[in-house]
Amino acid sequence: MIKAHVSLYPVGQEEVTSLQGLPTKFLDEHGLDYDFSPGSTSLNTNIAGSAEEVWTALRHLFQENIAEGHDVVMVATMTYWGGSAQQDPEAKKG
Repeated sequence: MIKAHVSLYPVGQEEVTSLQGLPTKFLDEHGLDYDFSPGSTSLNTNIAGSAEEVWTALRHLFQENIAEGHDVVMVATMTYWGGSAQQDPEAKKG
């Protein structure tokens, strides 16, 4: 499972309110857990789910804003957990 904290910043004089966030329908259809925390200078979202779905959501967020003509900076912090507990202990033995 991956969790991403992503912040989207407008470039130049553009207002943060002009940016497009991830639609809840998109997030629900992809089985992602999420919460939004709009800031005064950025659009912030936490997304958690399978690696494939989280990467799809990040790509969608970035590409949709570019398609709308927005100049943006996107910063993401990724956290992965669950890997070591799910590994077969026998696989570690040589």
